Amino acid sequence: MKEFLQCLSRGDLTTAMALFAAVAVRILFAIFLWWLGRKVIRKILTLLERGLAVRQQKGMDAGLAKFLASLCKVGMYTILFVMLFELLGLPITSVATIIGSAGLAIGLALQGSLSNFAGGVLILLTKPFVVGDYIVASGMEGTVREIGICYTRLLTPDNRTVILPNGSLANSNLINVSAQPERRVDIIVPISYEDDIRGVREMLLSLANSNDKVLSDRPYEVYVKEFGESSVNMVFRVWVKKENYWPVYFGLMEDIKYAMQERGFTIPFTQVDIHLDKTP
Repeated sequence: MKEFLQCLSRGDLTTAMALFAAVAVRILFAIFLWWLGRKVIRKILTLLERGLAVRQQKGMDAGLAKFLASLCKVGMYTILFVMLFELLGLPITSVATIIGSAGLAIGLALQGSLSNFAGGVLILLTKPFVVGDYIVASGMEGTVREIGICYTRLLTPDNRTVILPNGSLANSNLINVSAQPERRVDIIVPISYEDDIRGVREMLLSLANSNDKVLSDRPYEVYVKEFGESSVNMVFRVWVKKENYWPVYFGLMEDIKYAMQERGFTIPFTQVDIHLDKTP
């Protein structure tokens, strides 16, 4: 461009037109390269996604597959932009310096996002959870639907989408509820101080034996947990497959209520005993 302007100032129109034609040809080639490059990148990404889908069927984590696809997309577009800069005759070193300076400024402004990116990489490498797991973290819980580069999406039992930053997930306490194939159901059963503890234990064990979703090869547990202000609190524990946790929990709660009524046991309410002093 500088040489073109100098030729115009000297009145050398022939050289100026030759320079303009050369620049125009470069611009046209750059446009063609951009069009062709995008089509090639899309084709490669389509083939990559198909290959990753096959790997997912063989056990590859879905979050890792998406992360690799995004990383390859960014890398290929970066190469395409470098080729365009070289074709247009732009100084790569100057462009790299500008990009580096802009990247530093953006990095300082987006420290939280960079932390989330690092957290996403750490989650994909260490795999504290994978897509499909039910987790409890940062006061929220739900089924993992997507592990992105910066954020993880959960679907709550009442069909709400929760978006959690990967930085906090990678650096805070987290409970993976569905990591193990079996879970223990713990139910607190309050009974009256007048009720027979042995009779209540027999009733609870019979309920466990009659429930076909309760695992019979794991021990049933019925213990006195504590002496409360208005009740003796017993703990009832059984083991189930993780997918049967809530059906068994809610089913046993209802069965316990009806069984206690049929056998004459009492679910006590909170009560206060008041003693009056009759002395004058």
